[in-house]
Amino acid sequence: MIPGIGWIGLDPTNNVEVLENHIILCIGRDYSDISPVEGVYTGGKHDLTVKVNVKALNHL
Repeated sequence: MIPGIGWIGLDPTNNVEVLENHIILCIGRDYSDISPVEGVYTGGKHDLTVKVNVKALNHL
């Protein structure tokens, strides 16, 4: 929260402010609200295939 501006998003990985080139995946109060994966998996060999489609939408 920045007085006079409001809430802003920060990308600590890339040390920049979140702008239009970022993709919002989740919104929450903290990491525990938005964690995409919980727990730990151990076991035999496995493969992961991921496909992502991106479509621009109007701002929320």
